[in-house]
Amino acid sequence: MNLSEMSYQSIILLFVIAVLIILLLKYKYKEYSKIRKQKKRFARGLVLENEARSFLEKKGYKVIAEQPEFYHEYEVDGVSHKSLIKPDYIVSRKGKKYIVEVKSGKSAILISNSATRRQILEYDFVIENDGIFLLDMENKKLQNIQFFTKEVRKDKSVYWILFVVALLGIIAPYWYLKLVSAVILFLYLFGLKNIKALILKQSA
Repeated sequence: MNLSEMSYQSIILLFVIAVLIILLLKYKYKEYSKIRKQKKRFARGLVLENEARSFLEKKGYKVIAEQPEFYHEYEVDGVSHKSLIKPDYIVSRKGKKYIVEVKSGKSAILISNSATRRQILEYDFVIENDGIFLLDMENKKLQNIQFFTKEVRKDKSVYWILFVVALLGIIAPYWYLKLVSAVILFLYLFGLKNIKALILKQSA
């Protein structure tokens, strides 16, 4: 192997080493930038959360507890478990108690965000409250969140059906249609509820 061939191989080797060093530095810089952004976001979130207390007090809410601890108890295959949950604030106003969850950032402030929604839903399910709020500190916006149970959704469906029946009874041109509508409404409002209560009483 002559000197020129050795020089050529050395150049290739140095080039490969240089490329690897550049790629490594680029990777490290990306990692550093990502960590730096996360730290900035976290620090900003802490600042906004600290501002949240003053914001709530200005809105007329009294802070009862900050990040109180509650336990969500449940069973898995008959075995009891419990998980710790910590809402940001428990506040009161006009004799009522509310849960407040503070969020910042682009997506966490939205109730459409699945993580935010599930978190608030769990708080609402576990903790006794008269209402639950999502506090968007990016836009200084306090949102009242209300979840509906299966029973409430069923009742709403029934009320819509009754409304349609009542409307048909009003606009129906024939007296027998009006009578049928009236009987249906009577059975639901008086008869069916009493029958249900009687069944429950007998089963007890």
